[in-house]
Amino acid sequence: MRLELAGRAVLVTGAASGIGLACARAFLAEGARVAMLDRVPVPVLDGLVVQADVTDESQVVDAIASVVARFGGLDVVVGCAGVSGPVGTPLVETSAADIAKVLAVNVTGQLLVAKHAVPHLPVGGSIVLLASDSAFVSAPGMVPYCASKGAVVALTSALAVELDGIRVNCVCPSIVDTPMARADLGDHVIDEADFPVLAADEVAAHVLYLASPVSRSINGQAVLADFGVSARSGFPA
Repeated sequence: MRLELAGRAVLVTGAASGIGLACARAFLAEGARVAMLDRVPVPVLDGLVVQADVTDESQVVDAIASVVARFGGLDVVVGCAGVSGPVGTPLVETSAADIAKVLAVNVTGQLLVAKHAVPHLPVGGSIVLLASDSAFVSAPGMVPYCASKGAVVALTSALAVELDGIRVNCVCPSIVDTPMARADLGDHVIDEADFPVLAADEVAAHVLYLASPVSRSINGQAVLADFGVSARSGFPA
């Protein structure tokens, strides 16, 4: 399938590792011009590297301005920056500071990037956000994270309605083999899992499709990539 992404100007946040890095590499492989934004150093690729914290509005403004100055505009924005928070900790034992950090990165960060990128996106432009299957299903000890990803799904549909001519969708993967997941769960859980685990490259493929003009009829959707787990009824049959 030809995705028609060659030459397009793409901004990827959270590009230092995991899904964001996989997305940056995938867009570059398609011939796109890619700006990679993260608050920590990004591996040296062929794209433009911009260091910024998505929770700081002034840094977001400056970062997007520098990308637009370099590329002459934007065609695609991919919001991958995210944190998991204190996985396994009950809400009653979670500090307000930890709750605020998760919401700041996963929700406010997406809002700020969208707010300041939208004026530079043309009709036909695309925004793809990274949410999670945790927007739809839950595990103990992940209340702030689940709440934040539910907010990203709501943000996706709200932006799709508000923006004229710019498509907004999100990808909601289940567990992905990333440094963050390994830090949260342990290498043994990922390596010895008796459940399906996504590769970051597989998630990136979903992102590229939604970013591409090929998917022009898809707007305001949350694409759930969980191997069909959430579709199964609890009925014993």
